Amino acid sequence: MSGQRVIDPLDRNDEYDRLTVQIIEKVCTTTAGCVDLGAGVGEITQHLVRVAPEGRHFAIEPLPAFADELAARLPSVAVIRAAAADVTGSQSFVHVVSNPGYSGLHRRPYDRPMETLREITVDTVRLDDVIPPDVRIDLVKLDVEGGEVLALRGARRSLRRDKPVIVFEHGGDHVMREYGTTTDDLWSLLVDGLGYRVFTLPAWLAGQPAMDRASFARALERDWYFVADCAGPNSPPTNERGPGYESCH
Repeated sequence: MSGQRVIDPLDRNDEYDRLTVQIIEKVCTTTAGCVDLGAGVGEITQHLVRVAPEGRHFAIEPLPAFADELAARLPSVAVIRAAAADVTGSQSFVHVVSNPGYSGLHRRPYDRPMETLREITVDTVRLDDVIPPDVRIDLVKLDVEGGEVLALRGARRSLRRDKPVIVFEHGGDHVMREYGTTTDDLWSLLVDGLGYRVFTLPAWLAGQPAMDRASFARALERDWYFVADCAGPNSPPTNERGPGYESCH
């Protein structure tokens, strides 16, 4: 659009990673339990382990080479070699060989016209089936290239129980189209169904108010990473919150 400054996606992703690390440091205590959905080789997972060395950590990553590298780098992390979804089984998976970060259960729009794609078969898991009942989850990072609604549907029991802060990527309806879901589905699930409030990463860190649905739509014109939080950005770490912060339903 004329007059708007075009920001390189790589620069923006680096900024999102930096802000995500700040959120991890604000939310997590040394014993926090954390989940990385779409973990790659563990760029964010390593910070979860650093900040919460006594906590339990789970990384869900469907690309075999990435999962193997993550497991070798971070042996304390429980690595689940699967894609997060709302059903358990196996499914075809689009490995974007030329740009692995865009890989997912379905195709999505790509920035470059000639990406190299390879279809593989992966296991799918529900987060609710992966997390042991005695483990509390304090923070979830979600980066699944359009499959956000499916991954969150498979985690509803854990989200209701523990009310973790969720740092999630969401690129809008055009990215989710092949999954048969929409931004409205995402909002309904998080906000109406689970009682979360949604923020941009800088707004959460600055203690600003949550967005309404209209402001979320406007934010999607420039942002693709967000925070969902029940208690708000100025509350204590999730595993130190008392009954007064049990606001998710």
